[in-house]
Amino acid sequence: MRVSWSLGHWVPVLRRLPQAGRVIALTIDDAPTPDATPAMLDLLDRFQAKATFFLSGCRAEPQLDLVEDIIRRGHQVYAHGWDHVRLDKAGPARLIADMERCEALLARFRPTPHPYIVRLPQNGGYRNGVVHRALARWQPGCQFAHWGASTEDHLISPRCTRPEDVEPECRKEVERLLAAPHLPGAIVLMHDQPINERPGAEYKAAVSVTLTRLLLEGLSAGGYSFAPIAPLPAQPWWSRFILF
Repeated sequence: MRVSWSLGHWVPVLRRLPQAGRVIALTIDDAPTPDATPAMLDLLDRFQAKATFFLSGCRAEPQLDLVEDIIRRGHQVYAHGWDHVRLDKAGPARLIADMERCEALLARFRPTPHPYIVRLPQNGGYRNGVVHRALARWQPGCQFAHWGASTEDHLISPRCTRPEDVEPECRKEVERLLAAPHLPGAIVLMHDQPINERPGAEYKAAVSVTLTRLLLEGLSAGGYSFAPIAPLPAQPWWSRFILF
């Protein structure tokens, strides 16, 4: 087990849901995109699943109708920065500016949540004390959203060389995830066309939609229900100094 120390600066890090039983939280990074988000939202509606979206400002700004639709359908929405860069390496001023710029856009469609749930691009900085201090200045009481299970969807499209590859490659990852022993209570990481420079970009939209369908089918067949991420209640005093 990895342990990180600080002089009382750690904000809470969410890795699992507090609920017992076969319940999970779906989290979707990097949205919205016009060729995947609408279909993903329809699938979430079909399975009565509410997700938590971490939106990238550079994608949200030209797709405000999709931002509004995500919120209208009852999903949680938080800032994922503006440009998809490692904000933990960009310095506190850039980090705060990017998060504030994205949240200002989102606040046009819903009140700014409090406590605020944060996930930076590539989850950068969740063990970085400078990042924790900067985020606490930006949004006092904020909490990091980590995850306990990943679809590894950013690795799927590079494995596809033809459209027929999408479904079986997505199914492999879904079957792996469904077999994970610690899936109940997990915060699950997935993407709406992950922002990266990997090969197979022409298959990203199909992967995002297909993976969403197969995952929701598999989870529902397995008796899982879906819950949004909720901020943790008050943490013990020592958690500000020790991060597991």
